[in-house]
Amino acid sequence: MRSVLLALGLSLGFAATASAATYDEIKFGTESAYAPFEYKNEKGELVGFDVDVGNAICEKLKAKCTWVELPFDSLIPALNARKFDIIHASLTHNKEREKVINFSENVYAIPTQLLAKKGSGVLPTVESLKNLKVGVLQGSAQEAYARKMWGKKGIRIVSYQEQDQTFVDLVAGRVDVALLEKPNGIAGFLSKPEGKDYEFVGEPLVDPLLANEIGMGMRKKDKQLKADVDAAILELRKEGVIAKLAEKYFQPGELDFLDKK
Repeated sequence: MRSVLLALGLSLGFAATASAATYDEIKFGTESAYAPFEYKNEKGELVGFDVDVGNAICEKLKAKCTWVELPFDSLIPALNARKFDIIHASLTHNKEREKVINFSENVYAIPTQLLAKKGSGVLPTVESLKNLKVGVLQGSAQEAYARKMWGKKGIRIVSYQEQDQTFVDLVAGRVDVALLEKPNGIAGFLSKPEGKDYEFVGEPLVDPLLANEIGMGMRKKDKQLKADVDAAILELRKEGVIAKLAEKYFQPGELDFLDKK
């Protein structure tokens, strides 16, 4: 049985999705090493902000939620191969990805920033990064930005399947800096003992490649699913649920919940 069962024209009983379909099960694709968005807790359970938001959407749509874990750079190909129904993995909404998938209503926005050793004097500029190695998550918007802006200018871009591998190599000196989403740098590294000698450097980067706004990815043909997920996101935002869920994972100001957009 397909994971998403559609019965068009049946209401789910809340105003934002009055024309919604009914769903038996919704499969989300994510990775599992990107705290605080999606990661494994001490019991080996998949947890995190994106997981909580995805589960809240399933609750709105009266569907069973299941999660498929894959490396980040495998998520879009796996979505289009019908391995699951929706990507929710802190997926930056940009024009390049719009060519191959549809995006939901944006859920939140996050800054991208450079992470380096304290006192290094490094800044996110070509001059400052020349001859250095920059660690990035493979398949991420940060990788695309780094390769376009820095990759052919004497700066080596080193890609990793999991963000945690970037932190290991940063401490070991195999890369000099890391370019990543700020909340992941805080929760996944700076808040831990191994991150005590590191800090964010320079201002957050602004570029269309980075976009900063995060949505959920869906196949272009799944128009009804997109409409229903969009309605659920708007409803959850209006009710303050998304901001409330974030309180477990973030400090005030780390995320923009797009409440006024």
